[in-house]
Amino acid sequence: MADTPYNRWQGLAIAQLSVAIALISGLSVAGLGAGLSLLQNDKFMLIGCWQWVFFSSQILFVITAFLSCAGVITRVLDFRLTARVTRKKQRPDYDRPLKIFGRDSDDYGRATWRLFWSSCVLLVLGAVLLIVSVGAAYTGRLH
Repeated sequence: MADTPYNRWQGLAIAQLSVAIALISGLSVAGLGAGLSLLQNDKFMLIGCWQWVFFSSQILFVITAFLSCAGVITRVLDFRLTARVTRKKQRPDYDRPLKIFGRDSDDYGRATWRLFWSSCVLLVLGAVLLIVSVGAAYTGRLH
């Protein structure tokens, strides 16, 4: 019974990371969709380096979406291996491998966090570039 608060906290932490990864994935796809819808607008004109800024934002959103998907996959592999380790401790005759693709659950846990933070940084950078390029395109209409 002493582990009940810890287990509850651990469950909340697991759920929050899952929601954060889903949010980042959703926001990156939304940013990509917003950019693509702007390209369909004839009044949206980018000149010079602003085209590259806009293009870079869209590439960053695509990379962020892929990193988020990879984060989900490594998270699932981490859970799967952690469950196997727990079963092995309970039943010593349990014969399932404790590694997948040569990596253990700690490796997948570290990979999940690296992918999460990378996707956070790239999402923010992509959003800033999108906002700046849209601002540059419409700055003449503000006056």
